[in-house]
This record gives sequence, structure tokens and C-alpha cells, in this order.
Amino acid sequence: MAREVVGSEDRDGVRVLTLRNPPSNALTQRLRGALIHAVREVGANVRRIILCGAGPTFSSALALEEDVSHPTLAELCAAIEDCSVPVVAVLQGLVMGAGAELALAAARRVAAPDTRIALPDIALGLCPAGGTTRRLPTLIGAEAALNLLLSGRVVGAEEAARLGLVDRVQDDPFALALQMSEPHLETMPAGRSGAAFAAAVAAARRQYPQTLPAVGRIIACVEAAALLPREAHQAFEDVAREDLAASPEASALRAAAQAERRAAAVPQAMSRDPQDMTDRIALHGSGSGLTTVARLALRQGVAVDWWQADDAQRTATRAALQTGLSAKELSRLSDRIAQSLAAVHVLAGQGDPPPGARAVLVLGGADNHLGLGLAPAGRLCELAMPPGTPVEAVALTIAMLRRIGLSPLVVGHRPGLGAAVTAAGRAALARLARLGVAHRAIGTALSGFGAPPPGGLQVAEAEAWQMTETEILARWLGAMANEGFRLLDQGIARRPSDIDLALFQGCGFPRWRCGPMHLADRRGLLVLRHDLRRWANDDPIWAPDPMLDRLIGDGQRLSDLDQSDLV
Repeated sequence: MAREVVGSEDRDGVRVLTLRNPPSNALTQRLRGALIHAVREVGANVRRIILCGAGPTFSSALALEEDVSHPTLAELCAAIEDCSVPVVAVLQGLVMGAGAELALAAARRVAAPDTRIALPDIALGLCPAGGTTRRLPTLIGAEAALNLLLSGRVVGAEEAARLGLVDRVQDDPFALALQMSEPHLETMPAGRSGAAFAAAVAAARRQYPQTLPAVGRIIACVEAAALLPREAHQAFEDVAREDLAASPEASALRAAAQAERRAAAVPQAMSRDPQDMTDRIALHGSGSGLTTVARLALRQGVAVDWWQADDAQRTATRAALQTGLSAKELSRLSDRIAQSLAAVHVLAGQGDPPPGARAVLVLGGADNHLGLGLAPAGRLCELAMPPGTPVEAVALTIAMLRRIGLSPLVVGHRPGLGAAVTAAGRAALARLARLGVAHRAIGTALSGFGAPPPGGLQVAEAEAWQMTETEILARWLGAMANEGFRLLDQGIARRPSDIDLALFQGCGFPRWRCGPMHLADRRGLLVLRHDLRRWANDDPIWAPDPMLDRLIGDGQRLSDLDQSDLV
């Protein structure tokens, strides 16, 4: 028998419908169809429907691929809104994306204190798909709605109640939903239409940067909510979603999210029960990297044993840690003098660690040791895993890094993906400057792309090469992609998407561009090789890496390598 995705139970005239699609109750095509059927088949003895989710969350899946199969999310939300009896959504845990849109279609929402609501479509370069750009401003006003839709931020239960996203917050929201009197939808409250509505839309156009096409389309959809009838507005939102889904920005943002998921999904053998963790780390040496690790650990309640070379070094590191740490946090620091310890130790367990459970991390990497590279921006760190590294040591290190707030990206035998690729890009720009491309043209090209302007470029005697911004960017990105092929070929990078992740999470590359490997794949490897061969006449930095030839010869794309089951 097929698994039942929507449970149904009648309780004294109240029909309880339960989403049963673990682990996140994703609103798949099958679940959407079953739920529509359930709300349309309501007998005369049912006066109210309660909609809840099985498990710890209502519905929180964020799909990275467009699902336009019927019934669509918009059709499901319309069925909930048009149900012959009021629908009350009982919310708990994370209510995100399609799940949040479904909840907004209900007549009422009651929430547990742990409820968190988010509409993160903007993070994927999209607008909502279920009619939310009409329902949300009707419910909480245009200004608050635009803030949530354009930020994608998570709203806790208490703030949701203040905004009007939920009607009540209670420890047992299901019991409340059973007891409450019959709810009905209200008309648009006074002050949430007319001049106030138009003013909020105009303010959003001034306030929010139009870098992503989704920003303008979301604002337009909210504006249309006050101008168009319901069916016309849904068509307007559908077209906006379809256009945005086909945009290069949405493609890049989906690829970025997929890269994060791949990097986070370490093999089962490398996962570790958080309870099987140490409460101490050991550091040796000095420098800003170790200071960062120590500060993060102390803030998370992890004790730090730090061996310094001498008293002067110990005093300097103490002074560096003073900023931003409380006395209680600093009390977990034990700094000593020891000149022989040459690595970072992450200790497992209390007392004597079990065999294989001691991991030695070396900042910057070293032969036969786990290497740690800290990204210049964000919380990304590269964790180098040389061949033969005990799985237990890697598992412990990943767990500890995550515990102190770092996001580890497992790489090959040495860390440095981000540094190597960005260095190749800087070298390409430096070569262009020496060849006579004006600094202003280079800076303008990168600024328009969304990247910071380069620094330290030498000025040619005559800036005589009138190179277009398109070619400047193509050469910059081409050099970085070419370096990416070299890192893949040498086993330093495990996947093309890992290279992009290192750049947009750790090196300031625009997330809505994803990275040079994604852009190279979209442009086409044959086109890239043709350009690199032509540019190689100007500098060997553009000489195509042999791996590019092999991929083309095998008929492969970089996205094919991303699907590899790496261990």
C-alpha cells in the first residue's frame, strides 16, 4: 500500500489533516494533490479544518528545482483559501517557503513558541509562487510584507504575532485550534490599502537595490495586489515567477545553494554525534587565524589550551582576545609557554583520547596532516584531507569546526582553493593592466559585475588598449576557471561547485553570480577553450589546462563532476 501523505481524522465536527512527508513535509506533487482532494471532500458534518504537520516541523522544504507540475502550489493555496469551511493552520518548528505560503492561505494560524517563519524565495532569485504577494500585504500591510519578501529573513513566533502573521502563540497550538470559535477571513484592514499601500511600494523601490531582477518583480507583484482582481494577480505572479526562474541570476543562486548542500552533506562515516564531543581544543603559535579560532571557540563555551612561544607572544594574543569577549568567556582560556608543539590539536573525549580520535590541524596545511585554511570573509574554512587520514579524525574535526561556528569545506591534500583561484584572477587583471588596459576600465567592469575593484595593479606606460568590459570580465573569469581546472586535476578541489563555494562564501565573489566554474559551464567549455587559446598569446596564465581538453573530449560538463559521489 502506498504511504499516506495526508492523514485525516474527524473530532467532533473538526477535521484534522496532517502533512506526512518526512523529514520536512515537503509539498510534493503527490502531497499537493492529496491535500486538495481532502479539503474539497468536506461533508456537511465538518465545520472546520485543522491543518498541521507530522513531526517537529509544519513544512520547511526549500526546493532548488522548479516544480510546475499540477496541481501547482498556487492551485493548492487557492483550494485552501476557497475551502467551504475555515482552515486553521497549526504551526511549529520551521515554516518555510511553500510551507509558509500554504499557511498564509489558511483563514487563521496558531503557532507554537518555537515556530519560525520564512519566505526565502529572494535568496534563489525568485518571487513566491502561491499567491503570497497578494495575501501577505492583505494580512500585515504592504510595508511589512515587502520587508519580509525582500529580505527573506526568519521571523520568530512572537514577532509573527506582533506583525499579524499568526493569530496566537501558545504552548499547545493544536489544543487551541480545537477549542477556538469558527474563524473567518477579514477584509483588508484600514490603512493597508490606498495611499499607505502606494507609499510603501514607492519606498521599497527607493530602499532596496535592484541588483537582482527578483527585487523589482516582487515589488511589482505587491503593487499589483492593490490594482488587480485575484485571478489577474495570480497570473501576474505566475509570469513573474516563470521569467525569474529562467534568469541567469536565479540559475546562479540555485547553483550556489546546491554547492552549499553538497559541501554540508559529508559522508555518513564522517558524521559524528554531537554528544561524542570534546569541550576543549588546543592551539599552538600565533597569528590572526588562531585568534579567530580561539575567539569562536571561547564564545561557544569550548575551553582553549593555547601554547605560546614566549611571554611576549602570550601577552599579545591575550590583548587581541580582549575585544569582544566577556570575562566568563576569557576564563576558559589557558595559555602556556611551549616551543615544541607545532600544530593545532583538537582533542576527543575526557582524559585519554581513544585511538584515532586525536586530530592534528595545521594552519595552511602540511604533509600528512589535516590542513586548515580560514577564508578572508564569512565563516567558511577549508579542511584539507590528505590520503590515509583516519576517518575518525576527520569526523571529529568537522564536528568541532561546526560547533564553534565555522563551515568546513573538505578539500584535497592542501587548503587554498579560494586563495589560488582569486590569485589567478588578480594575475590576469595585472597582466591586462601591463598590456595597456586602463585601470578605470578594469575597475568599472568588476564593479558592474558586483566584485570589489582590484588593488595594486601596475600602470602601463601607455594605457592604449580600449578593451570592452565584457572581454575584461571574460579574461578575469577565464583565468580563474582555468586555475579551477588545475585544482581539480591535482585533486585539491573535490568538485567544481566546491571552488565556487570557496569564492562566494569566503572571498567576496557575488553569490548571485555563483562562481567562475558555474559561469564557465553555462558559457560552454568549447567556447572557453577557444578563448583561452587565443588569450594565451598574451600570457601563459590563459594557456588551457589539460583537464579542459579531457572534459571536452569525454563530452562532459562541469555539472557532471558535481554529481560525483565523493568520499
